[in-house]
Amino acid sequence: MSFSGLARRALIEREAIRTAKCLLLDWDGCVAIGNKVLPDAAALIARHIERVVILSNNSTDLPSDLAGILQQSGLDLPEDRIFTAGAEAVRIVAARRGARVLLLGSPKMRRLARELGVDLVRQDADVVLLMRDARFTYAKLMRAANAVRDGAELIASNDDRTHPGPEGRIVPETGALLAALRACLDDTAPAPLIIGKPGELLFRRACDHLGIQPSEAVMIGDNPATDGEGALNYGIRPILVGGASSLQMKDLVEPSPEKMLRTA
Repeated sequence: MSFSGLARRALIEREAIRTAKCLLLDWDGCVAIGNKVLPDAAALIARHIERVVILSNNSTDLPSDLAGILQQSGLDLPEDRIFTAGAEAVRIVAARRGARVLLLGSPKMRRLARELGVDLVRQDADVVLLMRDARFTYAKLMRAANAVRDGAELIASNDDRTHPGPEGRIVPETGALLAALRACLDDTAPAPLIIGKPGELLFRRACDHLGIQPSEAVMIGDNPATDGEGALNYGIRPILVGGASSLQMKDLVEPSPEKMLRTA
């Protein structure tokens, strides 16, 4: 894309941001890398913070954790405007009162599950809830595979195989663990229930919380398969940055009035 073409596209996307009632922002690779907020993302959030919602497939951290990270950058985004696939998955399972749940995930997610009254078990599970688990082991894989084979429902927070990490490294995600688990099952096993993007649940939760229509929001993210496809399927305009897109987050940050005066 030529410089003039990129400039025109950036202008169009900034206008879409200006007129939207809500800006949905992805976390990993868009707002933050390794849970360190990126400067251009911080500038965009600061300018539009009253309309910003974080919509993330993160299944390691709690919304309160992400709110705390933003606060360290001087961004006071209310926790109730942060929706993560992990926390939503735990709440969905918690609503199934009496279900015995084999949860593979971070200590934070296990703690949230206990707080919500989920019956966590190692054997004879009704539900296997799979999230990004940095302590994933062969023994866990064996327990999960046998539970699903014996009839337990399989729920995954998301099916992303990786997300961007510091210094360009890839971080294995829930989808990589899901692929290992599904490799242990035969072709007749039911498809798992996927909570995160590109599914509609997170998009719907955000729009319902704000009382807006999908057409009144934009989704800013770096992943065409989750942020882009998921937003389009739910009727939300996607704006893709980084990765395969030539557009960068800095292109979406409007210059300050002072800078405009200096360059006029």
